[in-house]
Amino acid sequence: MNKRYIGRAGVGICFFCLLLLSSAIAFSGEDKIVFKTENGIPVVYNPKNPAPPAGSPRSLALQHDLTIGQDDTDPNSMFSELRSIQVDNQENIYALDMKEIKVKVYDKNGKFLRSFGKKGKGPGEIETPIRMEMTRDGKIVIDDMGNNKLIFFGPDGTCIKELPTGKYWALIRFKFDSRGDIYADTRAYEETKMTSELKKFDPDFKPLATFASFIDKRPDPRTDSAFRPVFSLQMRRDDLLIWTIAETEKYEFTIVESAGKTVRRIIRAYDPVKITGAMKDRLIQEIWGEKGIPAEIKFDVPSHFPAVYYFTIDDEDRLYVCTYAYEEKDGDYWLYYDVFDAEGRYIAKFCHPRREMVFQVKRNKLYCMVQESEEGIPLVKRYRMIWK
Repeated sequence: MNKRYIGRAGVGICFFCLLLLSSAIAFSGEDKIVFKTENGIPVVYNPKNPAPPAGSPRSLALQHDLTIGQDDTDPNSMFSELRSIQVDNQENIYALDMKEIKVKVYDKNGKFLRSFGKKGKGPGEIETPIRMEMTRDGKIVIDDMGNNKLIFFGPDGTCIKELPTGKYWALIRFKFDSRGDIYADTRAYEETKMTSELKKFDPDFKPLATFASFIDKRPDPRTDSAFRPVFSLQMRRDDLLIWTIAETEKYEFTIVESAGKTVRRIIRAYDPVKITGAMKDRLIQEIWGEKGIPAEIKFDVPSHFPAVYYFTIDDEDRLYVCTYAYEEKDGDYWLYYDVFDAEGRYIAKFCHPRREMVFQVKRNKLYCMVQESEEGIPLVKRYRMIWK
């Protein structure tokens, strides 16, 4: 269950319509969160099970609230290929359709408001949109890999500016702080290796600093792996950056201030999830199709899943970590999400269909991107979060 298996663009995935999900949180008196200081850095050690502070909610329910994309009588209320979702302070929903080269905007009730975007190579035009983000002041930013630039739009779709990304054409993820500085996962490809760097840029996309890096060696182009390390990052309200290297065996997050100094680490103990033979076969089929692995390719599937797939953050700085731990429900696999509070304490977990990728959490509402439903159509789904 890697990106290609769960939610990677270009791979069709379906979902089971969830009306109400309630996950009771297991808690044991032996579970204890430990705070330490190591080399001058506070470290939060979390147990395997949630350990919410006394008086805090001990369970989380998700109640289906809204679905967009089912009205086949209105092309403005349908999607061709969803890539990203953003939500503004008025709870308007912005959905990036990669195939139509459009951003479609809906109000909080799901009513279509407008769309913007035009395919092309000219000013304000988009060739290959691979990611959409939102600045603190509500600008919509498209990473156009085809034109090698970031395009800034106002909420009404007016093109405000463009930033050439130069040699950093392969931005995988990027976030903005309150000053407009940009933090991004950048990649440089060579014949035998790929170097990933977590870099900071100024508002004009001038490189300022490198916070972390790793090398993914590829000694033979005929080899492939089910999982490869990748940076996952989010920005807090106080301009602290949270990052991890996902798809590895480590369950660890680092929080840094704007100059790159580490101010906190968050660690959680976990039991690695074994990849069964049936799961391996399903994984291969999801990635390679009915024909299976090509004869000339050596495909590596490890014995256990990585610790973390990806994570997102809400407007109260809680972390929602999608793991590879799963449960078989309704004939499919549901993934477990771990929830941490702003201090880094493991406070809750819930299980959610793998077909529904949790993309945004805002004002106690959870927004999911469904690339392909059981009916074969992309959807945006929203859930109301009920803490108990």
